[in-house]
Amino acid sequence: MTSTHQATLLPSDSAPGHRIHIDLHVHSNHSVDSVIPLRALVRCWERHRILPVVCDHDTLSGSLALIRALRGVRAGVPEIPAMEITTAEGEIIGLFLTDGIPPNLPAAETLDRIRDQGALSLVPHPFCTYRSRVLRPPVRDALAHRIDVIEGYNGRNHWDADNLAALEYARERDIPVSAGSDAHTPMELGRTYMALEPFTTPSEFLRALRSARIHFRRMHRGIHMVTRAVKMVRGRGRKRPIH
Repeated sequence: MTSTHQATLLPSDSAPGHRIHIDLHVHSNHSVDSVIPLRALVRCWERHRILPVVCDHDTLSGSLALIRALRGVRAGVPEIPAMEITTAEGEIIGLFLTDGIPPNLPAAETLDRIRDQGALSLVPHPFCTYRSRVLRPPVRDALAHRIDVIEGYNGRNHWDADNLAALEYARERDIPVSAGSDAHTPMELGRTYMALEPFTTPSEFLRALRSARIHFRRMHRGIHMVTRAVKMVRGRGRKRPIH
């Protein structure tokens, strides 16, 4: 990884054709701070064959809406219902969820509820130095043996060191790593994703992560100013999603 805004570890066109390209951290406009409509997410798959996995803040609705829409586009598209859950100690993503999980529970209980569904836990941007809802380091370390995935490549992290620290943390504990754009605007889609071997179950997905090929391109840090403005405007009236 370099200190520039773009660091392509493996160009998408060098990935074998049978692999599926997945951006494992995207927000739809079901999140109060995102302006990505459903049609833009569907277009990302149709045009670029990159599957955006929607992880909206404290709701499963956007993820389920995209899954329903993609079923009408092409059969056999992997389905990963997901959400980014606000716990009492920071954020945790649940993957392959069957039901939503309420916010503000202790992180340990959130992990219990994820596991009870046969789902997977992912800690996003674990070493980010400017986000306020990063999972607290003492809690992260105490629960590391229960975490399924560490986000090693987050397209919105300001500093390469934040991603590198996550990669080292995962390597030391033999935890699979993921890559996600953390997109909140359409311009971020298609920049960061993984090329994975085919999978059908959560356990197969975990194995596929071990051999994932990564395409990583970091956004300019100014994108967070856009997100803050969106959250301020939409948060006043919690506007309904625009499809």
